[in-house]
Order: sequence, then structure tokens, then C-alpha cells
Amino acid sequence: MGWLRRHSLAISSIVLLVSSVLLAVVLGYAGLVAYSGLAAGTALASVLTELAVPYLPIVALLLVLVVVSGTVATWSALRRLSIPRSERFGTAAERIEQRYPAIDGLGISEFVSPPEPTTEDALADLKRRYVAGELDEAAFERKLDRLVANESVDDVRAERERRAVLDESSNGSGR
Repeated sequence: MGWLRRHSLAISSIVLLVSSVLLAVVLGYAGLVAYSGLAAGTALASVLTELAVPYLPIVALLLVLVVVSGTVATWSALRRLSIPRSERFGTAAERIEQRYPAIDGLGISEFVSPPEPTTEDALADLKRRYVAGELDEAAFERKLDRLVANESVDDVRAERERRAVLDESSNGSGR
């Protein structure tokens, strides 16, 4: 599945090009046959009936190939674009996927949500803040110990959210 996903744009573009050219050739040939039949004085109904039997399934198959490969090529190209990622887009996409389960398989919410921070990201942010002078050495050491002691970044995020709620409640009760 990985190889197919990586090459889906190229494969679908080739299928789109080939099926479009074949569709144009088949429709052109059918048009030429219809024109020559009409020029010879054959009734329009008999010309269309003779054309419908051999060419209609071919045209239908080629139309399906054009539509499907065009959709896949468009989707593959859009997935490669640099779309801004934000929590707001991710939340909206998750709501849409919950409401419409058929869309859930497309993975839109993972595509527009920002990546989850790692411990390395938190450590880099902590170092940046220390170098910028936002933290003194004692605060840096305390936060570093807490970061290393925690199992994951989720624990750090939960602790930060808990402290923010406690700060808001203490600020709200003091007013």
C-alpha cells in the first residue's frame, strides 16, 4: 500500500492521459462513422443504433477511467500541497468525519492537524526559552527535571493544562 500511495499521482496521471486519448480517438471514430453514414443517406436512427452496440460500453468504460483517474490525480496532487495545519482545521475536519463516516477513510483530519509535539520538541523549546532569557537557571533546571521525569509529552501537556485551569480558577475567585 505504501508504494501505491507514494506513486498514486504518477500512476493516476498516466491512466488519465491514456484513457483521455483513447476516449477522444473512440469518439472521433464514432463521429466519423456517423457522419459517413449520414452522408451516404442512411437514417439517423439506424446509424446511432449501429454505433451504440459496439461503442457505448467502450465509451462508458473510458469515461469511468477518466473520472476515477482524474479524481485520484487531483486528490494526490492536493495531498502534496503545503496546506496550513492548525488545531482549528483539525477539529473541524474531525467533526465532519464523525458526521459523515464515508469521509473518514480519507484521513483529512490527520492531514490538516498539526503534528503532535515530541519530547525533543519540548526540550528544544525549553532550551530556546532559556537562551532567550525567558527562564532563569533554577526555572530551567526545574522544568528540565519535570520534562525528563514525565513519561511523555502528553503528561507535560496535561500538567500545563491543569495548571492553566488552576490559575484561571484562582484568578477568577480572587476578583
